[in-house]
Amino acid sequence: MNKLLLLLLTSLLLLTGCEDEPFYVASIGNGGSLDGPYSMRNISVYDVLGGGGGFGYGAVNGYPGASASIGKMGVPNQIEGYWAKKYPEGGFQYYYRISAAIDSDLAELKIRTLQDYYQNFDRKDGSMQVLVEGQNIKLLYTLVCVDLYADCSPKKDSDPNNWVQKSPRQVTDLVVLFDGMGESSATPFPDSPYEEN
Repeated sequence: MNKLLLLLLTSLLLLTGCEDEPFYVASIGNGGSLDGPYSMRNISVYDVLGGGGGFGYGAVNGYPGASASIGKMGVPNQIEGYWAKKYPEGGFQYYYRISAAIDSDLAELKIRTLQDYYQNFDRKDGSMQVLVEGQNIKLLYTLVCVDLYADCSPKKDSDPNNWVQKSPRQVTDLVVLFDGMGESSATPFPDSPYEEN
């Protein structure tokens, strides 16, 4: 009986020792746009670890847009939130919302590809970026390697699927983790942060 108990305890210890460490991929978030000023409110990206980050930065314009700490974020699996296109003279032109799943298996493959992409740049903690253009919303991931400050030369054959692409300003490399279309409305959605109280 004691041998069986010892065997069970040993097996449990071995299994516990083999657990993977949480795979955190980003601690900085950006929120921006490709076609002028927007308001981004209550946009959240959830991750496979049960956490996530908030990207409701308020007024944004351009890429990469506003920036803030999002704590430790893992591989994303869901995006939700509201944003609105602003008139140049003030007020809102259109309202948008989204609630969509992100393919976390594919997102992880893309993230790991970028993390192993460079010959001499070994940063693993990147920036998660939400980018809007009308009702289109994208989730991007970058390690913010900039040639002016670091050697961003890729390893040979490091991106066989051609997932790595240049940022909208052609300064850094990134991977697209989600590219979707939100719902659009000329009036605020009920229970949205834009609805009049």
